[in-house]
Order: sequence, then C-alpha cells, then structure tokens
Amino acid sequence: MKRTVLTNLQLLDGVAHGILADQVLVIENDEVAWVGPRGAWDQKTDPRDEVVDLQGMYVLPGLWDMHMHLDFRVHGQVGPSIAEDTMFSYRRALTLLHSGVTSLSLPGSANGIDFALRDGIERGDYIGPRILTAGEGITSTGGHGSIDGKGCDGPYEFRRAARQVVSRGADLVKIMVTGGIMGRHEASDAPQTMPDEVQAVVEVAHNWGKHVSGHIASSEAAIMCAELGVDTIEHGYFLDENAIQVMKKCGSAYIPTLGVTSSPDYWKEIGAPDWAVEKVKRAAITHKRAVEMAMEVGLTIALGSDLPTAHVNGTIGIVNEMEALAQLGASPETIIHWATQVPAQICGLGHKVGTLEQGKQADLIAVPKNPYESVSNLRNVSFVMARGTIVRDDITSTRRPSLLAGHFEG
Repeated sequence: MKRTVLTNLQLLDGVAHGILADQVLVIENDEVAWVGPRGAWDQKTDPRDEVVDLQGMYVLPGLWDMHMHLDFRVHGQVGPSIAEDTMFSYRRALTLLHSGVTSLSLPGSANGIDFALRDGIERGDYIGPRILTAGEGITSTGGHGSIDGKGCDGPYEFRRAARQVVSRGADLVKIMVTGGIMGRHEASDAPQTMPDEVQAVVEVAHNWGKHVSGHIASSEAAIMCAELGVDTIEHGYFLDENAIQVMKKCGSAYIPTLGVTSSPDYWKEIGAPDWAVEKVKRAAITHKRAVEMAMEVGLTIALGSDLPTAHVNGTIGIVNEMEALAQLGASPETIIHWATQVPAQICGLGHKVGTLEQGKQADLIAVPKNPYESVSNLRNVSFVMARGTIVRDDITSTRRPSLLAGHFEG
C-alpha cells in the first residue's frame, strides 16, 4: 500500500504540551500509521512512499467549526431554489476545508442538503469536510427559526419531531429554546420552549445515542436546559455567573459563538437589517462577560462561528472566533484545544480525530508560523489533509490545489 510521508515538520499533536521538533508523519489509507522524530524514521523508508517535505511548517490537527449553517446568508436571505442552495452550501464547505476546517457540526439545515453532502463526502463521492448534522432544528410555533410560524407545541409534538429527525440519520438534535439575533419579532432572550418540551427532546435524543444542541440566550433557559441534560449550550448571550456554575455542575459544554457579537459593524457591512444590528450591539457586553466567566470557572468550551459569510475580518469565521477569545486572555494552546480535541470528544469522535496520534484519521493542517505564539498565525494555512487526502498544498512546487469548485467563497 502506497504511503504518504510528511517530513521536516514541527508537530503540535494535541497530546504533548509544546511542540515536537523535526517530526515525521506517515499516512497510510486515511490514518496516521506512524509518528515520531525523523531520525527514528530514516531506517523505515520505502521507495514507493510519496514523500512531502513540509519545509519546517507547523502541523496540527484539522480545525472544527461546531456551529455552522452552510446555507446561512443575509443578502437575498434564501436562495431561489433548493438546487441553488445546495451548490452554495457545497461551495461554502469547500471554502472552509481549503482554510483548514476539516470537520463541521451543522445545528440546523433545511431541505436535506446537509444529509446529502454528509453522505456523499462519507462515501468518497465528493471532496469535503467531515459533516455532522442535526437536520432541521426543532422549534415551537412561532419560535426562532420557524418557517411561516410553523413549529411544535407540547411535549408530544416535540417528541415526535425529535424522533423524526433521528430516524432520518441526524448525528445530533438541535432545539430552539429562546429567541435569537436574527428573529425580528422576538427578544433575543425570550423563552420559547417549556421544560416538558425540552425534556421530551432530550429523552428521545439520548435514547438514540445523540447529543442535544440548544439554541439558548438567557440564564434561565441555560439553567433549565443544563439540568434537563442538554449537552451543548450555544450562544449564551446573556448568561450570568449562576448559569455558568449550573452548566459546569451538570456537565453541559458551552459553544459561545462569540464572533456573532464581537464585531457589530460586520453585520451592517454585510447588509443585515438595522433591527438585527441593534440586537447584536445589545448583546455584545453581556456576551463577552459570559465567556469571561466561563473561562474563569473552567467550563468546557468548544468553538463555533455561526456567521452568514465564510470570512469575517479577513479570515474564516472559526479563526475570527479564536482571535476574539484570545483578546479575552485565553492562551493559544487552550484555544486550539477548544477547536480540535474538545469538539471531537463532544461529538463522540475522540477516538478518531482531534489529535495526531497513531491510529487516528489523518485530518491535519500546516502553517508557516507557530500558532502557539498567536492563533492569528492560523490565518495563513498552507497545507490541508482530510482523511489522508491532500486537498491543499501551497508548499511544494510540483503540486497544485486539487479542489476544483470554481471560485471559493469570498
């Protein structure tokens, strides 16, 4: 079996603290078959190996985005057809992969596009990032994300909706519990889902072995959901110290999507309505403080972007998220941990991805400068491998980017 041997690299494997110098990674099929110092590998070379000299680059596990909607956009709101939305979604997925995001969690997508992309990529029919999807999010009548006000009422309807989405093959279940930024006729922290409705969804999802993702803005909703077993509290624009403590006690992880509120001008620039921009501004201060408190108490954090464009402030959404967290004092090594190993563990894939060890799938990226010095160094990804396949190589002179999807999303 032909192997790909990556040499002359500095390794941030997610296991050892610090950087392992002058390492070799051997990829066979889609897995890391061997990893170690170059001196220990020299006697194991085979003339059939494809050797790629990474010229001293810093190599780390591929990044996750734990809260992304591939079809989310502001201009035009929705595409003119399912077919157009499908093409748009796939282009965004490729744009993210090209920038180093090798795994995506999609907490709410419409029309089955997410399932089709996930399954096609899994079969190897298409190049793309690993996708885990919730299908359509479950919401109350008139609730956040509802279409024409249609939704569920009461535990029986919420239970039925949860059963329907897991029976379609959803990897997780998404429930809308409060209002949000992009809902015009709702307060961002307005309660919309009752305890018995949340409990019904949690019971179904956990019985099927799926984790529950909660769209939650307020402290009251976060406390309720944490106590009922919701696995990830997402957004949390208005969380207080008590809510943070309850989440930690109950084992709920936090996906803050801090980038949603860290740059209010971004929303105006991309054409968001004035009422949405004002909601972003209102949430910005409390959101920042919620994340600071979560960091102070050691709450489990994973990173998601939840933006309607692939890029913001000159980089992809997840790196923008990392930079926002760095401004609050989180160390680069910790932030990278939140964007690699923690998401893999939350999604039940810690045995497959999230670190670079023998037997793990070969999802990895390379950058010229040390990302443990600054997460901003992840703006300049030069090499991407997804499941053992090189999908971007800006380093060697003999290889060109292999993704042929027209123009990536700007």
